[in-house]
Amino acid sequence: MSECGLCNGWVEDNKPCPRCKGTMYDRGRVTDFLDEYSPYLDLDYTDLVDGELNSSVTEECVHYFVCEECGFHDIQAK
Repeated sequence: MSECGLCNGWVEDNKPCPRCKGTMYDRGRVTDFLDEYSPYLDLDYTDLVDGELNSSVTEECVHYFVCEECGFHDIQAK
């Protein structure tokens, strides 16, 4: 996997909420929320269960975004 700017803190990505137009903030990789050990697993394995079928092939990192206004949550490949 190539290096992810969100994971490494080089990039901050906030997007508008489709529900309330508030701001959605990145809360980390989706796979980090699977269980208490998932943040420590090899990325080659966690990419297979991140919700994006091709993320392990396209080297995308899938992040979890949450709106602080209404609580809406979404995932987005980066």
